[in-house]
Amino acid sequence: MTKAKRAVGAALILCGFLSTAAFAQNAPGQEQDKGQEPPPVADPGTTGQSKCITENDDFKMNGKQSVFEIALENKCEQRLKCKVSVYVTGSKGPIQGQGTIVLAPKSKGAAAKGSYVIKTKENGGSAQGSRQCRVF
Repeated sequence: MTKAKRAVGAALILCGFLSTAAFAQNAPGQEQDKGQEPPPVADPGTTGQSKCITENDDFKMNGKQSVFEIALENKCEQRLKCKVSVYVTGSKGPIQGQGTIVLAPKSKGAAAKGSYVIKTKENGGSAQGSRQCRVF
């Protein structure tokens, strides 16, 4: 092989390697690793805001009183206002209630958490709840 043929062969191999590496970095559908995911953003309008809200519901005792608690935590950087409704049934009868929970942005720490508590006739039963949250 002559020097010219070797140089051309090496150049072709190098070009093929570089184009493969560039394609791998910029392939469609691939996200580049930037270290962190962007924070979630609230949905427009009034919705359940499933991307932004973490919900934890539980029957508890508040001293000697049985209660059902809906605890919400905001994972977004928008202030949210949530209207919650709950219907609790047990062997001693049903209870229902409605309330509003205002959640500060995630960066505000404890202010990004809130809860609605309703007194129940017994500790336990079945509960159904819903929430409608909006940015304000």
